[in-house]
Amino acid sequence: MDNKIVRGSCSLVFVIFLLLFNWISSVYGEIIAKPGTFDHFQLDTPDKFIAGSEYKIFIYALDAFGNPVSMPSESPKEYKLTVSGFATITPYQFKSSEITQSGLAIKFKDERAEDVLLTLYEINSPFPILEKRIKILPAQLYTLKIKVPPSVRVGRDFDIQITGNDRFGNVVCQDFDPKALNLFFKGDVAPQIKDIRYVSERCYVNVKLFAERTGYFQIEANLLDKKITGKSEKVEILNGEVTSFIVNAPSEAVVNEPFDVTILAIDNFNNFVKDFAMQREKIIIEAQGKSSVFLSELSSYAFSDGKAKISLRYDKPEDIKIVVKIANDNNIKGESDIVKLIPPKVKRFEVISPDTIIAGQRFKIKIIAYNQLDKIMSNYNLYGNTVILKSSGTGTLTPNKIPASEFVNGVATVNVMYDKAENFEIYATTEEKESPSKEIKVSEERPVEKTKQKVMKKKEVKETRGKKKGTALKGNVLELKNVSLVETKSGCVLTLFVPNIEKQGSYHPRTQKTTGAMAVVLEIYPATNQLETPVKIDSEFIKKVSVVEEQNNKLVLNIILKKPLKYRLLKKKDELVVEFRKR
Repeated sequence: MDNKIVRGSCSLVFVIFLLLFNWISSVYGEIIAKPGTFDHFQLDTPDKFIAGSEYKIFIYALDAFGNPVSMPSESPKEYKLTVSGFATITPYQFKSSEITQSGLAIKFKDERAEDVLLTLYEINSPFPILEKRIKILPAQLYTLKIKVPPSVRVGRDFDIQITGNDRFGNVVCQDFDPKALNLFFKGDVAPQIKDIRYVSERCYVNVKLFAERTGYFQIEANLLDKKITGKSEKVEILNGEVTSFIVNAPSEAVVNEPFDVTILAIDNFNNFVKDFAMQREKIIIEAQGKSSVFLSELSSYAFSDGKAKISLRYDKPEDIKIVVKIANDNNIKGESDIVKLIPPKVKRFEVISPDTIIAGQRFKIKIIAYNQLDKIMSNYNLYGNTVILKSSGTGTLTPNKIPASEFVNGVATVNVMYDKAENFEIYATTEEKESPSKEIKVSEERPVEKTKQKVMKKKEVKETRGKKKGTALKGNVLELKNVSLVETKSGCVLTLFVPNIEKQGSYHPRTQKTTGAMAVVLEIYPATNQLETPVKIDSEFIKKVSVVEEQNNKLVLNIILKKPLKYRLLKKKDELVVEFRKR
């Protein structure tokens, strides 16, 4: 009974408590805590930034206890956000009223792996309100980058650098395994690998290379464990400094006749020194023999891609070697194989005679000797034999023997007589053997024409008497014996071989315009011509060279150019050198 009373009392007390609690709650209600006033800004960023990806950065306005607040709209202020490096942000300028309790979202993107400083300013204030430093990490490994020099010299070590890069060009360290790197060389040459080293602090592989041959090459690389590849730019292997010459000359040449010689400038690894023309070196050309060779001097600008082709001449029949060396360093030299200089031999004769003669009266004929090169044998008086004159008729030709001493510059002019009135031909041969001979008939000059020529000659003599430059000098008459030409990309050098020109001769140059071109006229005196006329020239710059002998032992050379050129005239030992250059 008592227990029932106790249980009933407890239930009544519990009901009364519930009623009392509900009454108290209905009287007082829920308490709401609001943020305080604005105290400072806060930047919230992601934990990790990857290059090339776009992120959102939030700007919050907080009270003193870090609760977000909305900025007042009654008196708004303007702010700007700046960023360093290559990063971009949107928007970069805003009003305070745009910042709510949810914050203001700023779009951020940077394709460069770098450290970026984000700074918040109030407009028109130089002092930062808030700064935050952000680190941008590289993206995923995408390619291999190979850094090479554009050109290197043979015989010198050079380095290349290989890195793993993302698609934005940032160096990736995490996935780049240098042990899986594989290299290939493609091109004209394949350099030698001397050393490979991984620089861990900068995440690149340094490869030391060495090359001995000139040419071009490229490097291709890949990672064996991934489909990641890379290719370098072209690298040019340049020649080294010249250390020697290779001299290619014919095994046999004719005395006093030009022969071609090719000179190759070589570095220590037998590469052509292609830039030798730019070094402005003076080159000496000598012959290992009893006489001197012409030409005896050359400039390095005569070389093109390390090669120079020149014409030389030697005046004694003997075995020689051509030696080429640099003037200021005789250790840099080269020599040819033996060149056998053989005496000139007559190959044929040409007889020039009048078309009509009178039997029993003397008439003039010219006999021209040609050597084995089919050129006029200018030194026939030294190496030739007595010439026998024969006729095809029944009469007698007097004289019928012409000694070699009668020949001047390969031509003998003699007066002969034939005693029969008939048609006949004249043949010339030697005592040793029958030589091919050809007679050329020329019409006799009329007396009136001769008179006119005499008047013209007298007039020319009268006009030249007052000209000092045209007057013959006393002493020996010089001889123009040879002409050589050396060409480069920028011009050419024309060398006139005139022995003793520096001691006894004089010259006078001038220019004159011709149809569509320019000509350089060069007068040399006292001198005679021993060349074929016109001079055969195969040149990109010179169209024609003609030589005319005038009175008083004066030579006039007319050098007709294909295009206007600058020229310079130099007098050296036994030579006149005309240097032509592009304008």
